[in-house]
Amino acid sequence: MFILAHMSYDAYVRVSRVGGRAGDSFLSPTLQRDSIKRIAAAKGTTLGEIVEEKDVSGGKRINDRKLGRLVERVERGESEGVILWKLSRFSRDLLDSVEVATRITAAGGRIIAEDFDSGQPMAKAFLGLLAGLAEEELDARREGFAVSRKSAVERGIHVASRTPTGYRKREDKRLEPDPVAAPVIRDLFLRRARGEGWTALARFLDASGIVGPYGNGGWTGAAAAKIIRNRVYLGEARSGEYTNASAHAPLVSPAEWQAAQGDRHVSVPRKGDGLLLSGLVRCAGCRYLLKPDSMRGRNGERLGLYRCRGRHAAGKCPEPASVLARVLDPHVERLFLDALDDGGPLAEAVEANVAVESALRELEAAEHELEAFLADTSLRAMLGDVPYRNAVEVRASAVADADRKLADARQRGALNGPLALTPAALVDAWPTLTVSERRTLLTASVDAVFVRRTGPNVAVERRTLVLWRGEAPEDLPRRGHRVPLASFVWPDEAKADVGVPRREDANPRVAELAAS
Repeated sequence: MFILAHMSYDAYVRVSRVGGRAGDSFLSPTLQRDSIKRIAAAKGTTLGEIVEEKDVSGGKRINDRKLGRLVERVERGESEGVILWKLSRFSRDLLDSVEVATRITAAGGRIIAEDFDSGQPMAKAFLGLLAGLAEEELDARREGFAVSRKSAVERGIHVASRTPTGYRKREDKRLEPDPVAAPVIRDLFLRRARGEGWTALARFLDASGIVGPYGNGGWTGAAAAKIIRNRVYLGEARSGEYTNASAHAPLVSPAEWQAAQGDRHVSVPRKGDGLLLSGLVRCAGCRYLLKPDSMRGRNGERLGLYRCRGRHAAGKCPEPASVLARVLDPHVERLFLDALDDGGPLAEAVEANVAVESALRELEAAEHELEAFLADTSLRAMLGDVPYRNAVEVRASAVADADRKLADARQRGALNGPLALTPAALVDAWPTLTVSERRTLLTASVDAVFVRRTGPNVAVERRTLVLWRGEAPEDLPRRGHRVPLASFVWPDEAKADVGVPRREDANPRVAELAAS
């Protein structure tokens, strides 16, 4: 017999349920301890820690039991292994038993029982057999879990541990809109579609007072982004590859959800109202946003200033521009109000609500047509592969066209959200609006205001260019979207009369004051 010398083994005793049990199916802790002591004596080893668990099911996970501590002691080298009455004392769950045995033997430990000894030649083969059986059982469990998930999704159940913000669970576990939170979530999508950034959306959620599924005390931009990207708000229940598109009442339409998925947005000042055009003004030298800043005037007055940072992640701006807010803001405001006149580029905005509704219906009809076509599995065989693909492309193109129409209508219609005013009334009301209200209207109508670097005494009209909604290039640099450094191509390409003298190179702010 092989004798183990000067080694200490831990002992494990488990009784599933004490009350009312007797016979061979029940071996008391005392009897198990006596058996373990006999095994240790026969193997010539000593016992270290003895762990006893009563009324603990063998189906309970190892890490949730005291047994997990004994396994960790072996892995840390504090114990040579584990002695127990029979191998079944580890767990009634085959997967757990294999996990325990594998962890102990992988750490160089040994398992000893009346019916098993991992130190014997046949033990490895036996553990390999158990591992094979465990793999089969795991596959069966996975298959059963997949069937359960599919069944739950088909019944419209949201398979997740938390209820999405904006919904509540009914008794049948299906979702229904929460009367308080649902309108807030829909407003969140509309705000994102109008261009608000993640930080601004998080502040909006904080102000709304609604609490997230984890009981969080405050919202982050990442949490707001997770809501916007979640298709549960379209009425979908989803788990892996299984989807039910009409599991519960949606909080937003497909078109509204899609409009919120774009990554174009304007920055919002971090403190107070800030400068009017924050997040809109860009440097023509590098196309990056100008930083809202301030400087002291000659009389000590604090002057608002938009200036290029000069250095960006993509490189150094070749012609950093800057402009005083008191020069630029009134100019852009005049252009905006003029654009509301009959024949102006924004005159149709006051009628845009009708256009938005029409675009929504058109997009939903196009999406329905595409989905219905794809759902009919007999069409491919009937039409043939090439005609079928062509038909799919036609319908997909119709969806894309309708989506673009909706995006355009929503941007033009955003003017109606903050103030339901006619153009004339808006012009009259403009002086009474707050900076925040003015900015909301401007950001709904303007993609960007480009400013180019010039010498002194160049009129603001020559130095700036307003791009209305839909006119700006799609590849402008923005937060989280790095692009190669490039200058904005001015329409007239006339640079001779706006050249930058050397003295401005040394101090652009001084030249800016002189130009103003």
